[in-house]
Amino acid sequence: MSTFKMNLGDIPPDQLSNTEKKYSGNDEVKPYHTSAFRKEYRKEEPVLTFPEKCKKTAGNLVNCSNKRKCLEKVLPFLRIYRKYKIRTDLPNDVIAGFTVGIMQLPQGMAYAMLADMPPVVGLYMAFFPVLIYFFFGTSRHISMGTVAVVSLMTGSVVSNIVLPKSNSLSPTSLPTNNTYLGDLNDTASLNDTIFSTTFVPTIESTVDNLTMQKLALASSMCFLVGVVQVLFGVCRLGLVTTYMSDPLVSGFTTGAAVHVFTSQVKYVFGLKIPRFPNLFQIIYTYKAIFENLAKTNYVTVIISAICMVILYIVKVHINQRFKHKLKIPVPIELLVVVAGTLLSYFFNFKTEYDVKIVGKIPAGLPEPQIPNLKSAFENISDAIIIAVVAFAQSVSLAALMAKKHNYTMDSNQELIAYGAGNIFGSFFSCYPFAASVSRSSVQDSAGGRTQVTSLFSASLVLVVIILIGPLFESLPNCVLSSIIMVALRSMFLQVLELKNLWKISKYDCIIWVVTFLAVVILYVDLGLWVGLIFSFLTVVVRTQCAKAVSLQKIPDMEMFADDKKYLKTQSQLGIRVIGFNSPLYYANGDMFVKQVFQIVGLKPERARKQIKRLGSILEFRRVSQSSLFLGSYSHVDPQPPMTSSGSGSEHISVSMTISNGSSGDMSQRSSTTDLQSNGGSIRSRNGSVKPGNKDFGYIHHVIIDCSSMCFIDSVGSKVLKQVIEEYKSVGTIVFLAAVRDEVWQVLEATGFTDKYDSQIYLSVHDAVFAATVEGEGEYGNESPKARMCTILEDLEPHVEDSLMAEYKTV
Repeated sequence: MSTFKMNLGDIPPDQLSNTEKKYSGNDEVKPYHTSAFRKEYRKEEPVLTFPEKCKKTAGNLVNCSNKRKCLEKVLPFLRIYRKYKIRTDLPNDVIAGFTVGIMQLPQGMAYAMLADMPPVVGLYMAFFPVLIYFFFGTSRHISMGTVAVVSLMTGSVVSNIVLPKSNSLSPTSLPTNNTYLGDLNDTASLNDTIFSTTFVPTIESTVDNLTMQKLALASSMCFLVGVVQVLFGVCRLGLVTTYMSDPLVSGFTTGAAVHVFTSQVKYVFGLKIPRFPNLFQIIYTYKAIFENLAKTNYVTVIISAICMVILYIVKVHINQRFKHKLKIPVPIELLVVVAGTLLSYFFNFKTEYDVKIVGKIPAGLPEPQIPNLKSAFENISDAIIIAVVAFAQSVSLAALMAKKHNYTMDSNQELIAYGAGNIFGSFFSCYPFAASVSRSSVQDSAGGRTQVTSLFSASLVLVVIILIGPLFESLPNCVLSSIIMVALRSMFLQVLELKNLWKISKYDCIIWVVTFLAVVILYVDLGLWVGLIFSFLTVVVRTQCAKAVSLQKIPDMEMFADDKKYLKTQSQLGIRVIGFNSPLYYANGDMFVKQVFQIVGLKPERARKQIKRLGSILEFRRVSQSSLFLGSYSHVDPQPPMTSSGSGSEHISVSMTISNGSSGDMSQRSSTTDLQSNGGSIRSRNGSVKPGNKDFGYIHHVIIDCSSMCFIDSVGSKVLKQVIEEYKSVGTIVFLAAVRDEVWQVLEATGFTDKYDSQIYLSVHDAVFAATVEGEGEYGNESPKARMCTILEDLEPHVEDSLMAEYKTV
């Protein structure tokens, strides 16, 4: 025995109001088309030709209507020091300046050795470029000079110069002036060699020639880096560093720190190990270290260990812990340098224990010399990378300080300041400089107010260069290496960011790891390129992994949200709203089309075959409604039928009972399903929502929410046209809603708006409104109740046949 019972009630009134309401132009406001809105409210933009655009851009670059403002823009120190308060600002700048100057001395010599340069070059860099930045820089709190990453990258370039085969070298290939005194490769012969201020190109040894070539190449690279930075600044390319995300920079600096640490291990152990080529440098270096470990100088190891322990205790457990109580931090680095120099001098470390020392340091300033650019242009790619890395590190630190102290900094002017400092410094045997994190932090904590601080730090360095420099000749190299290694602690601590980075964004965490490994294995320059390319690829992957979602209205609000993430969502009968939170372009166009077809639940290609078989679109709609409704009974729950509770809310219910007598026994199966228009789903008596049938009936309108599409390309325009035409062939209309100006311009340029202007609405609400009106027109005056009754009546024989087939299988 089989019974089919239908109890037709009301769908909740708040869900029927949208479909039963008769919309008319006299009672309701008509939906807004985007083109009408733009015509009424959009400002007309002047159409400029390409030469006019170039002229306008050039005019903005050189616009100086106010001479004083123009001068202050070129020389920012005039604006800063116009309001300088001598009584309050000067004492703080003096204290901070001498504090930073004390730090410049050991760090400058240490990082110069890292760059494969004489230690005295680090002192020059703490003086010449710093003076230029004082005039052109916009930051008031950063300390310029030597930094570990830039020193390492410079050293990788100059170390490519090999020893000449002969002892003769053309005088024209060498600078006519040099101030170097010291050992680049820490050989005893160079420690006793003195180069006078005026260099006569008489070559005494091949090692001297190598030293001169390295100095010439470093100065040329400095000049080239300065030119690149000035050009970037003039062309307003200060935003180039935005492509270097924080995870990428963090992974890059941590990987570079590994290289810096590795380069100092040989000095700590007192080993004579050559510098290996960039690719797989760390692997070859540690291999050579382990092979020569038996030649370790234990006196050097003991000196290094003592220095590291003292530096760590004072910097971490005293300066950092009691920084609020200390007016200025304890200058432990300078104290270690002084103590190491005195002990080395009185106990004769060089001759008694074979400890490598800095060697002769010339007194006085170097004479200026023109850099030789012939060899520098062979390393133009390295110069560009160094220019970008130095700028990225410096400008990020400048922006941080500006935000902390509530003033503005100009990234483009900063580029010009860095470039000018490098160009000027290249005439005085300097290599590229940048802002130091540690020294800038000390300058800020010591109370520095403006860049007047840099004048006092440079003055202290100048005194050392002229008078005190030769006193550091007995300083052991391992002391400088200890200073560098302890300074790397903050970079290595960046590894601890990975845990939080994984929680925040897995993509950012992977970028960090890939960049770090690439820098460590492939070296700094190539690793940076790998990190940048991988970072760009993740952007493409993110857009390709974007998913279209079904949006449904939240009652009493003109807001549409993802029905899988938000409660109380309500769908519109016969309408599907789709959101896509990504740009639409060539890389994800096909994926977008597939996802739209999947969410709508109607594949046009398959629908066209059924329409051809059935003879008309109307017949296909009727069959689609029947199959959608009938399909829901394959998931109904085997529960006894329940009567209406008598509450004010009635439902359309279908109760089915199947009785089968077998061997005198009676088994009965029944199920009841409520059809509610709450989000367009089939809800069973146990409250579970059955996925799949998101709307009761045929989808006559599809609305694509374009508010999250920040841009599209010509392929994206073709994809939207494809979706519209595909659904048009099966009688479904597609609307676009909330189209952004950038997207509209592309649609307009491709001719899309000329053909589909009437299908583009200002908002999703307007599009749903228009789709509801058009949907009402398709069904005439037939109410939703009557429409559902007709469907149920048509479905009765199909339901009985389906249930009987199921019954026969029992």
